[in-house]
Amino acid sequence: MNKRILFGLIICCASGFIGCEDENETFPDIQIGQNINMDELYLNKNTEKKILLSGGNGKYIVNIEDSRIASASISMDTLKVSGLYEGETFATILSHDKKKKLKICITYPELSISHTSINLVPKEISRYISITGGGELVNLQKEDPAGVVDIKWDYSTGILELYPNYEGKASITAISQNGSEKKTIQIKVKPKGELHVPGWYTTREQSYYSIINNRMIVKSKKKGIWIFDSTHPNGERGGGYTPKEPGVMLIAPISTPVLGDSLEIEVVKNTFPKKEENNITVGKHHLLVDEINETNIQLLGKGMKLLLPYKK
Repeated sequence: MNKRILFGLIICCASGFIGCEDENETFPDIQIGQNINMDELYLNKNTEKKILLSGGNGKYIVNIEDSRIASASISMDTLKVSGLYEGETFATILSHDKKKKLKICITYPELSISHTSINLVPKEISRYISITGGGELVNLQKEDPAGVVDIKWDYSTGILELYPNYEGKASITAISQNGSEKKTIQIKVKPKGELHVPGWYTTREQSYYSIINNRMIVKSKKKGIWIFDSTHPNGERGGGYTPKEPGVMLIAPISTPVLGDSLEIEVVKNTFPKKEENNITVGKHHLLVDEINETNIQLLGKGMKLLLPYKK
């Protein structure tokens, strides 16, 4: 019996020594990440990241400071962080007597657009551009003083709808929620076909067509450019041989144009019948110099284009 008691006392003492050694054991610091020890984590909203943990006693728990911004959980030696809302918070990882803080920054995905440039034809039903990332409050800035295109923006779907009106150029810049990112879409609206015969054309349709009957054009160095709807500028005989005054437009001589600049022209006379498209009144007008070649010049206005004889 005495031997059994002595053996039990020896076992108890040995266990006590072992317990004392466990309590005094030193554990390594917690490391977040396999190859580097992370202090900060950047994550997009609605995405998650898994990170390997080491150090401590191999058993971990995690506490998140603001659960509205991110969630965190641990399975074995793996930390999983999910982004919930834009902002910053901290996760604290504990293992035995070791503690490590991880700063978590939840951001939105990079701003992205499906098209950087697009060509449209007037009166197309609509065209669509996808805008993603940049936050929930992406702002659009439209540069379109002539009203070339109408737009409809639905930020909930990220779809930008374009409705072209007439020939011209415009741009739309998407700006991220915090203003750090910008993406620009260049828009060009142009009817189908090319112009070869001098005259006055509408650019509101899918193809060019002449607004007036430009049957004869006469250029004078002193007077300017005459556009007639008849080959008889002094009048033509009607059915009863009554002289009929033709429609006529007189444009004063054009000064030296510069491609891409605004050019002032003066309409001295305009007796063509008044129409919705016939919006050039007598007086001075500013038109965009759209094209210059060896024989003519193209001047672009709101919904119309003038093709006039010109010599450099």
